[in-house]
Amino acid sequence: MNFHFSKEQEALRDRVVAFCAAHCPTEGEARRDRHPAYPAELHQAMATAGILGHCLPAAYDGGGGGTVDLCVINEEVARHSTSASNILFVNGICGALIGLAGSEEQKQRYVRGIAGGGVRFAFALTEPGAGSDAAAIQLGAVRDTDGYLLNGTKLYTTGAADADFILTAARTATEGKASRGTSLLIVPRQSAGLTITPLDKIAGNDVASCRIEYRDVRVARDACLGGENQGWSFLMLGGGLERLTVAASCVGLARAAFEEALAYVNTREQFGQPVARFQAIQHQLADMATRIEAMRLLTYSAAWKIAQGLPAIKEVSMAKVFAAEGVNEIVMNGMRLLGAKAYLNETPMQRRMRESLLALYAGGTCEIQRNVIARSLGL
Repeated sequence: MNFHFSKEQEALRDRVVAFCAAHCPTEGEARRDRHPAYPAELHQAMATAGILGHCLPAAYDGGGGGTVDLCVINEEVARHSTSASNILFVNGICGALIGLAGSEEQKQRYVRGIAGGGVRFAFALTEPGAGSDAAAIQLGAVRDTDGYLLNGTKLYTTGAADADFILTAARTATEGKASRGTSLLIVPRQSAGLTITPLDKIAGNDVASCRIEYRDVRVARDACLGGENQGWSFLMLGGGLERLTVAASCVGLARAAFEEALAYVNTREQFGQPVARFQAIQHQLADMATRIEAMRLLTYSAAWKIAQGLPAIKEVSMAKVFAAEGVNEIVMNGMRLLGAKAYLNETPMQRRMRESLLALYAGGTCEIQRNVIARSLGL
């Protein structure tokens, strides 16, 4: 088994690292955390550098990168910037779904627009009564001669306040299973009847997560993605990409926390020597490094299987749950290693602690991932 990146993937990683060093300094992340505003310049810079569209179809100005490339980019971006990671996550998922399910006209307009940075997307799936149980969505889309009329509520729609379009999961058939009556509709943010309210999160408010009220919101018939009542299979594909992206991002965030802790214990002195000399500290760092390596191997193994066309539902869920819980453990160890200093807002570690919590829910909760893994075991 070959565990090496190709020369092209090594070059991609180096390019992403160089981009983040230039555009995602630690002080910038801290400033956005304290004074959140949508990082439009960062968004456009990611598009111009080819990072935002690298994994979108080459025919529509993307880079044509596969799932391993996806993990390389998300790992390095998350290591430097949650702002950039959130932009990449939301627009990447929407771009991938449109690339898979869209008409030629939709791909030309939206995928090309996402890759170039001129079009921003948000993805609306979760509702007040439909979180882990995605089949319980109630937002309805009634078709008439002019298109669709949408009514309902969505929650936690990241990026919606600053998006141009909101890819919305809706029930277009009220009878029967959601798997046979769900559609994906591209809704312009400026649509009449749409009310978007940002939610106050503990981190990441520069890319706001929002409550959206749809009240007789009308969209054209050609706003439907992949055909009426055909959205469920695309949601399942999108969910797998979400989980893989979250896992890779957790690896990057965990690396950042580990590097901060390692640098601190090598300079902090107690009892006449750096605290890194104490075996108890060394063992904590050894465990952190081991956990990160295991997170990475699970994540890239799942990505490789997908790239080979092999089934990887179980492996993606394993990577997601292990990485999400792992990054939280590593960041909390980092908080302890920094001691009282970690409790100050001047250190990145406290921000990383808040940011890491989202991984427990994003892309499907860890409990749901364990259900998926259990089913794959025949349980």
